[in-house]
Formats: sequence, structure tokens, C-alpha cells
Amino acid sequence: MKKIIIAVLLVALLAGGAYAYYRFLYVRDARDVYLSIVSAAMLGDEEAFLDGFTKESKPLVGGLLALSRGDDARKSSRHPYYYLVTENIESVEVEGDKAWVKLRRASDQGSQAKYDVPLVRDGNSWKIDALQFTAKERVIQRVR
Repeated sequence: MKKIIIAVLLVALLAGGAYAYYRFLYVRDARDVYLSIVSAAMLGDEEAFLDGFTKESKPLVGGLLALSRGDDARKSSRHPYYYLVTENIESVEVEGDKAWVKLRRASDQGSQAKYDVPLVRDGNSWKIDALQFTAKERVIQRVR
């Protein structure tokens, strides 16, 4: 009977440790978070799409979604999906609590086709900061 109790306690301890790790310590990769937001947009799940944005930028993106309901997301640059929904990820740069996902739209050509989407760490996840999004490449100030 003691062996069974010890085995049950050991399993409960391991399960509790795994739960605590994934709940409080594990941070998903910025690339994976971005792809899950894109997947939500492609599937038409607006709630999951909006959950991928910071608390401050969520009302802005929600309003843009409401205003652009009749527009084609692939052709209208006013639609929130136009710049964000692409799987062509060039790179992901992480600096502390900020990350930039460098994208290229499949239909665009040339050097102007690349742009960076800013993400900020929000607890144990990454969120898109739409208020910092410029649809351009990030300029890094370097001293020579």
C-alpha cells in the first residue's frame, strides 16, 4: 500500500511540476505565435486573431476589421489581414522583450516588399503591437 501511495504522490508531483512549467515559465517562440495568429486569420476566427494583439492595439485592429468587412483582404491595403497574413517569414529577431518578424508578401517584388511586424512579450506569450507597425523595414541606428 505504501508503494502505491508513493507512486501516486510521485506522479502528482511530476504532473504539478509540468503544469507549473507550462503555465508560468514556458514562453512560446515568437515565430510560432505569429503563425498561430496567421492561422486564426486564415480560418476566419476573428476572436483568436484579435487575441494575438496587445491590449492597447486590439480595439484599433477590431475597428479596422469591422470597417473592412466588404473588402478583399488580398487586394485592399486597408484590410488588417493584407500585411499580416503571409507565411513568407524571412527572419525573426528577438531583443529582450521585443521581437520583429521580417515578412515578404508573396505577390510583392523588390526590396520594398520586406517589412517588419513588431511583437512584444506579454506575460508568457508574444503579442503583435499594431500601434508600432509601419509596414516598413525596421531601421537600426548604428554608430560607425
